[in-house]
Amino acid sequence: MQRVVILLLGASFASAVVDNVGPCNVTIITDKTFNIQRFSEENNGVWLFVQVPLTNISKHYESMFLVTEPNGFYGQYHTIMYYKNYGDEEYKVLADEDVYDSSDGHVTVVTRGEKSIVYKISFLKYVHCRYAFYHICSDEGGVENVDYRHVLAHGPLTDDERAEIQRLDEQHKFSGVLIDI
Repeated sequence: MQRVVILLLGASFASAVVDNVGPCNVTIITDKTFNIQRFSEENNGVWLFVQVPLTNISKHYESMFLVTEPNGFYGQYHTIMYYKNYGDEEYKVLADEDVYDSSDGHVTVVTRGEKSIVYKISFLKYVHCRYAFYHICSDEGGVENVDYRHVLAHGPLTDDERAEIQRLDEQHKFSGVLIDI
């Protein structure tokens, strides 16, 4: 019940869970074709992170992946993000979240656990069965010099896909650099 109230009020909180994402002070032009249901069904809901923003934490990532599945309620999904640093033998949980389908290329994410934290995710580009490029933020912000955006894919990006992501990155004038993992 508390999560629903938080969502209705539109409140957002800062987080250290997903590397202290930045503030929601950027205007995002979203890809209206994004569909969370289709997204969760592709490759059984498993997506690989192929590009992440360079931060003191992400520079140690060897690999990351995301698993999204319906949680039994219309428009709601459960997502777990896993990561492995260089030298690690096993994956660890980076984030355990509930995702609420919004509209026009946006979703709202609420972390599970003792302290619920709300994020806004905006999909800049979604190519069904290929890749998704999104921006994530929290109103209380985080590191001011990095815009947090990620690229998920089902395999390596083509040169054309990389060029499109670079074009969108420049169009939005995002700060910080994307790195391959």
